[in-house]
Amino acid sequence: MSVTLSDIETLVRYLIDDNSKTGIDEFTYASSAIFTLTESNAISVSDVSRNDVSSGVTYTYNSTTNKVTISSALTSGDSVEVTYTYYANYSSTEIKNYIRAAIVYLSTNCYYTWEVLGGTFTVYPEPERNEKNLIAMITAILIKPDNMSYRLPDITINAPRDLSTNDKIGKTIALFKKNSSHGIFFIG
Repeated sequence: MSVTLSDIETLVRYLIDDNSKTGIDEFTYASSAIFTLTESNAISVSDVSRNDVSSGVTYTYNSTTNKVTISSALTSGDSVEVTYTYYANYSSTEIKNYIRAAIVYLSTNCYYTWEVLGGTFTVYPEPERNEKNLIAMITAILIKPDNMSYRLPDITINAPRDLSTNDKIGKTIALFKKNSSHGIFFIG
């Protein structure tokens, strides 16, 4: 079974506490049927209602522009409510770029060299489960270096805040290489 950046992204979001949330935006139609969502990291739109009625409203959502376009007829003054899911802090693109950086750190710290295959965003060769967790841990350190603890089911890292990001990453990788069967690392 292949491992994709999206698989690792899920673990990273768990570690940095950036889980999906539900947002509701309310608009009043004037002349444009295009509405921009308040939250910039929207994942999907689950419902659009006009005057508190959602059945029959035809719309499209463009994740690139973060806009909802209603193609159903609207009358000036209609209230439009959009319900959507979003990430509060980081877009998928940002997280995936951090994952790529973590993979580079693992290579430069002489652990292993993976590559991310083009259009599929598959990590090759396929990392083992504990290595996938290690990639997620290194990514979380890159994103939130001031955290003192990162915890997944089979790996936990406890590190002092005053340790530099590069030192946290280097020591985490060194400890993992030395003893990957024990999942709790104390970095000093």
